[in-house]
Amino acid sequence: MNINIPGIDVDKAIKNSGSESLFIELLGDVYKLMDSKVNSVECCLSRKNIQNYTIEVHSLKTTCRTIGAMDLGEDFFTLEKLGKENNLEEIEKLTPAVLNSFMALKPYLEPFATKDEGAKASFDKGAISHILNKLIGAIDDFDLGAAEDAVRQLFSYDCNDEFSGDLNALDKLVTNLDYEEAKSLAQQMIDTL
Repeated sequence: MNINIPGIDVDKAIKNSGSESLFIELLGDVYKLMDSKVNSVECCLSRKNIQNYTIEVHSLKTTCRTIGAMDLGEDFFTLEKLGKENNLEEIEKLTPAVLNSFMALKPYLEPFATKDEGAKASFDKGAISHILNKLIGAIDDFDLGAAEDAVRQLFSYDCNDEFSGDLNALDKLVTNLDYEEAKSLAQQMIDTL
């Protein structure tokens, strides 16, 4: 596959993530969390909460390096160092441009986030309930791969709009590692089946 995204070193990214298929999956995951991550950074900054700001930019540094956006990773590393130094003036000066560069990747990552819209299986309460329980078990075991796999399986069923909305929310929670909320939503979905 020929992936050409400005600012992303694909060879390095495949090496960092372990395989091409994992790299492609990561691009989709990063796309899904971009808005919420940027909002978190901006929120911490507006509240002058440097400690949480530093944690957020550290996370984005790692994310960028993993997907091969090395220069952007360095920019977030600079922000992280400024956070550790409590240098609010420089943080406020540099953050908007770094976040804009990060968000500039969004249109390039979008194709990797779209769900495979192949033929869907008809809605099956028993099977869906089983997969949701598997998801809860995977979360309890901190098995991210199994949790993401369960969510992927759920997307292969034809669901009504309300269930699809819950499923998209569940996917976002799992992607963002919000495990308690994901478990709670999965349990609610089981209860409504």
